[in-house]
Amino acid sequence: MEDLPRYLAIARQLESRLDSGELAPGSRLPSVRQLAAEHDVNTLTALAAYRYLEERQRVVARPRAGFFAALPGAVASGQAERPMPSVATLVDVESRMSNLIRLSAAPIRQQLHMAEAHDSLYPAQELARRMQQVLTRQPELIGAHLPMARQALLHRQISQLAAGWQLDIPHDRILFTGGITEAISLSLRLLTRPGDTVAVETPVYFGLLQTLQMLGLKALEVPCTPDAGLSLEALEFALRHGAPVKCLVTVTNFQNPTGALMPEDNKKRLLQLARRHGLPIIEDDVFGELHFSGSHPPPLKAWDRDGDVIYCSSFTKSFAPAFRLGWLSGGRHHAELARLRESSSLVSPALLLGVLSDVLGSGDYTRISQRIRQQLARQCDQLADAVLAAFPRGTRLRRPLGGLLLWVEGPDGLDSHRLLQAALAHSISFAPGLLFSAEPRFGHCLRLNFGQPWSSTLAEDVATLGALARAQLQGQ
Repeated sequence: MEDLPRYLAIARQLESRLDSGELAPGSRLPSVRQLAAEHDVNTLTALAAYRYLEERQRVVARPRAGFFAALPGAVASGQAERPMPSVATLVDVESRMSNLIRLSAAPIRQQLHMAEAHDSLYPAQELARRMQQVLTRQPELIGAHLPMARQALLHRQISQLAAGWQLDIPHDRILFTGGITEAISLSLRLLTRPGDTVAVETPVYFGLLQTLQMLGLKALEVPCTPDAGLSLEALEFALRHGAPVKCLVTVTNFQNPTGALMPEDNKKRLLQLARRHGLPIIEDDVFGELHFSGSHPPPLKAWDRDGDVIYCSSFTKSFAPAFRLGWLSGGRHHAELARLRESSSLVSPALLLGVLSDVLGSGDYTRISQRIRQQLARQCDQLADAVLAAFPRGTRLRRPLGGLLLWVEGPDGLDSHRLLQAALAHSISFAPGLLFSAEPRFGHCLRLNFGQPWSSTLAEDVATLGALARAQLQGQ
């Protein structure tokens, strides 16, 4: 038990007392503060122990009353473990990240490890023609800034596009960046200093963990579930009882890696919670345009009336990955962000901005993104069906309503890192769950991207992954 995370050791002790009958079914359990004092840990660790047991349906939380032992019959078997956060920790994921990124350059036949769609989904020939046309009309864009009139037009086009997402963003409050990563990095540099704590979702996109590491920041990992996204209850508890948190980074639309779409009521509640605690929010909406039905889900920013949300978006996934064109609207922080960017990359490539403006002005962006969404929706269903058919019994997944990613929770005992090593021998890659936390969590999970066109070869490779997972479990 000494090797277990502290919260899990506490949870196992409580579970033993429940099994023995020492803690009777339906009885009130020690408060979070009492449990923390009993085990000499902080309240977040104690809460994590209770949340772990709650997910296993061994305890029940009652609003304003505390935790109670579950009644007989309430315990479901085969529940996958999902560890909860304990305390904010400095991030160290560089080696894990580097190893995964190197797979992209390796001669691996079936690459499912990055959040990328196949190049065939994007209008490469069409964009090449447009780029040539722009260069023919304005060859000076090779070595010049985008003229002010074209910049103003592009900003109005972005503002009009965002209006369809229920965002009211003035055209003079748009700042272009080198993809969404630069937008988030700029925002973090403005809001934090080395050693500060940033709240993030867990599981969390490993690229964000890498950014936090580079900036010397601590990550407070707040649970995220595939059905509702960020746990508002856990975040509120952390804000009330934990160390000061400088800001929150959240993906409310099709979170990476779980694919979660936060319900609109939760988005409103999150904004209210942040206001009460004076918590700035950095919203990453990189996948919002990849919705499978209806319209772009309204971002959290749609309800922001005080400028507390720094909204970050990008055309990387929905239009042209190689362009690396992102943008942000900084709310009350916008002027400071603009000055900060002037000290780094200064401007985005004028030629690429000119092509983007042409595509937005012609209406072709709507057509292009719609076709990409329809294709991704089909591929998501095909991959999900294949995983459920091939993987061991007890494997769980929730089909996302958009995005590029499928989060797979394997049965207890599955080691996705070992599974990756076996898969690489078959020239197949994926992202193992350990990458998605600063702590050693989610070892039984894996992330697959469904951006690859469905084929008999891909179907065979998914079947191979499932067979390798079954063989691993049988060999234990």
